[in-house]
Amino acid sequence: MGRAGDLFDRIMKEGEVAIDAFIMDRQSAELFLDFKRSADDGKGAKLHDRDRTNLSKAISGFGNSEGGVIVWGIDCRDDGTTGDVAQCKVPIENPKRFLSRLEGAVSGCTVPAHSHIRHHAVEVGNSNTGFVATYIPKSYLAPHQTVNSYQYYMRAGSSFSPVPHAVLSGMFGQAPQPFVFHNWVYSLPEIKTGNIVHISVGFVLVNGGPGIARELYVNTKVFCPNGTSKVSYNPREQDNWMGTVGLGHIFSVISRDGYRLHPGAVAEPFSIELYFSPPFKSPLVYEITLGIKTGRCEHWLQP
Repeated sequence: MGRAGDLFDRIMKEGEVAIDAFIMDRQSAELFLDFKRSADDGKGAKLHDRDRTNLSKAISGFGNSEGGVIVWGIDCRDDGTTGDVAQCKVPIENPKRFLSRLEGAVSGCTVPAHSHIRHHAVEVGNSNTGFVATYIPKSYLAPHQTVNSYQYYMRAGSSFSPVPHAVLSGMFGQAPQPFVFHNWVYSLPEIKTGNIVHISVGFVLVNGGPGIARELYVNTKVFCPNGTSKVSYNPREQDNWMGTVGLGHIFSVISRDGYRLHPGAVAEPFSIELYFSPPFKSPLVYEITLGIKTGRCEHWLQP
C-alpha cells in the first residue's frame, strides 16, 4: 500500500495515540501527510466551503502524485523555525458526521471523480469530538482537475502545487493504464466429519482502470493455524490461466498468452479451500502479490 497506506493504517489502529504522537514529535506536513483544521470545526450545518476546497486540492494533488493522508482536526502552521508542523489538536465536533459530509463531497470535488478514497473517524472518549483521517491513494484515472478552480495539482513537499500545462502533458500524455485489484467471493461454511469447517474462498481480479490489462500474475501464500487445519487451491478458468503449487502453501498463477482483462472486467483464476480444525495454535496469515505487464499492482499482507 505504500507510505500513505501505512500512515492511514496506523491512525486506524492507534487512534488518538497516533494523533498525539504527531504533535509530540512535531510531525511536519510532508509528501504523504497533511494536516487541516476544519474551518468551522465541524459545527456548521454542512461541510464548510473552505474544507471542501481543501479536500478538492488534496484529492487532485495526492491522486495525481503518489497518494497521501489528510488528518482533519490538527492545527498545522509554519512557526518560522521548524516549518509546517503539527502544533495542537483542534477536535472536530461529531467526527462521524464530519466523515459523512466528506464522503458526500468526494464525488463532486474533481473531474474525474476519485472512487477509492477512504475515511476514518477517531472519537475522543464520550466528548462527541475527535478527528477524521482521509486516505487518498494514487489514482489510475489521473489527472484529476478540481471542480471549483479548474486546476490540476500535485503534491510537492508539504504543499499542493498547480501543475503547468507542459508538465501535465508530459506526465499524463500516455495511453490509459489498467488498475487491477483483488476481491473475494466465498461460500457458506460447511461442517465436515470430525468437526472440520470447510470454507471455499474465490480469488477475483478486477480491472478498475481505463486500460486493458495483459500478462497478469498472482502469487498467494496461505499459512493455516498450526495443528490439523489445511489449505488447498482449486484452479479456475484453466483455459486462461496456468498455475503451480510450491512448498504446499504457495500458489502462483499467470495468464496465458493473449489473455486480456478489459476495463470493468472480472476474472476468478482460482479459489482457496480452507479446512479449519481445532485446536488453533496460531493465526491464519496470508500474503498476496499481484501484477500486470506494466508493473506490480498491489502487495497485501493480512495477519
